[in-house]
Amino acid sequence: MNKEAAKELNPETYAVQQIYALRYHRFEVNPYFGLTMNDQFVGHNGPGLAINWYLTNVLAIGVNGNWYAGLNTPSDFNFQTSRAARIGEPITEYQWNANANFTYVPAYGKFAGFSDFIFHYDFFVLGGVGAISTRPIAVVDPDNRTFNWKPKLAFHVGGGLRIFFNRWFAAMAEVSDYIFFDELENPSVAQSPQDKSTWLAEGKSFTNNVQAQVGFSVFLPFSWEYRLPK
Repeated sequence: MNKEAAKELNPETYAVQQIYALRYHRFEVNPYFGLTMNDQFVGHNGPGLAINWYLTNVLAIGVNGNWYAGLNTPSDFNFQTSRAARIGEPITEYQWNANANFTYVPAYGKFAGFSDFIFHYDFFVLGGVGAISTRPIAVVDPDNRTFNWKPKLAFHVGGGLRIFFNRWFAAMAEVSDYIFFDELENPSVAQSPQDKSTWLAEGKSFTNNVQAQVGFSVFLPFSWEYRLPK
């Protein structure tokens, strides 16, 4: 008790506390790494970068992009299924993805950790539109078929959580869904296997590339002045 009584006290108490990590008119630079969550046959993992400008403290406009080329990996499940069924499952690989987004922060709070350290956090949701470059991986007739990269219209929705360690640095976890119509390899081989018009399946495949993204956010400038001081 004597030790606690010897601590200095701050006699000032504020009914409304100022926001610890103000976002208004600041840039957010967010490098991250994405992991495929919903494709059992091929993984589309890769690094990404998002840059946002906060028009208000809760609303931002920005861009983000992902790089997949050279990092697509067919899964063991795909190999085992193809081997057991004696048939190849049409799969695609991704090259890159880019989007323009709106971000909204609906909730902000704090929690205690490590005894007396206070962590501040916020939840955010986002939506946007962009493009994704993909191509089928030839598994049905790889001896004759080769495919070129082709960009496609894509939509982006997602949401996540930021935990602030100081006023400009935060850890980030996000789940994003990149939605587009993809082209798949034709599962049957025509009488003329070198006829390129027969290589793709008819119609488009509605695709959801659900991706878990983990990284960190840096807010610039590092410091600011409140419009209304305490």
